[in-house]
Amino acid sequence: MSCTGVIGAGGRTGQAIVAALAGRGGLVRGLVRSDRSAELARRAGADETVTFDLTADQAWEPALKGLDILVFIAPPFDPHEEAHAARTFTAAAVHGVGHIVYYSVLHSSFPGVPHHQRKMHVETGLRDSDLRWTIIAPGMYQQTLLDAIGQSVEGVVRVPYRVTAPFHLVDLADVAEVVARVADEPGEHRYASYELAGPQRLTTAEMIKQVAAATGQSLSAEEVPLTSLRLPPTLSRTAMAERMAMFAKYDRDGYPGNATVLRLLLGRAPNTLLATTTRELSTT
Repeated sequence: MSCTGVIGAGGRTGQAIVAALAGRGGLVRGLVRSDRSAELARRAGADETVTFDLTADQAWEPALKGLDILVFIAPPFDPHEEAHAARTFTAAAVHGVGHIVYYSVLHSSFPGVPHHQRKMHVETGLRDSDLRWTIIAPGMYQQTLLDAIGQSVEGVVRVPYRVTAPFHLVDLADVAEVVARVADEPGEHRYASYELAGPQRLTTAEMIKQVAAATGQSLSAEEVPLTSLRLPPTLSRTAMAERMAMFAKYDRDGYPGNATVLRLLLGRAPNTLLATTTRELSTT
């Protein structure tokens, strides 16, 4: 039975991927930074967890020994992602990991968006290596919009870009299913790079209207400066600047994509925003 390790298994994306992997059989090892993350990974379906810190010198064998596949999910906006990925991939090769699944981002070549550019450089390093790999590159999640709605004040959903910019938001559950399918048959997906976008081209205003109709809420969308939003107090000036660059790109061009690859990989139509909203509401 194959064993898949997931770096970042306690985060939102990691938990979804762990659940999808566990649902298809095989062993899942969560590689996490804290006891709390380990608990979340086990709840999602991880068979075992190993404490693992990308930022520290450590013995790699407990994390990587016996793995057939390693899914690498970097922390959001990780300024050292290139170095962390390079060290991890080198260690994976030493310990005989058969296949790397790198979790990148839709349109990693976006100019002027630093965290996209870092992921593009990691992709380039993988392509130049002797490793077997698959790159998963999803767009913004539908769940991210639902989070923003959940944090709205008096029904006003505030975003730091124009509300008429177009997006193709993707369901995280669909993306996780693709990762699980890749882990099932890594040889079929070797040296492939998959950009995964949702099936609908919608503006934020249109998406808010859809969710309002589905939930019976009174909702509206409003563009506001990033500095007016509630942000983590520990956010560094560099991280703030990177978010501003990303939102400026959204403001100019939106974040469009294409759902054809996702539809082919799933063997069905990707989930619409309405379908995801209905499912997420039924589980809360």
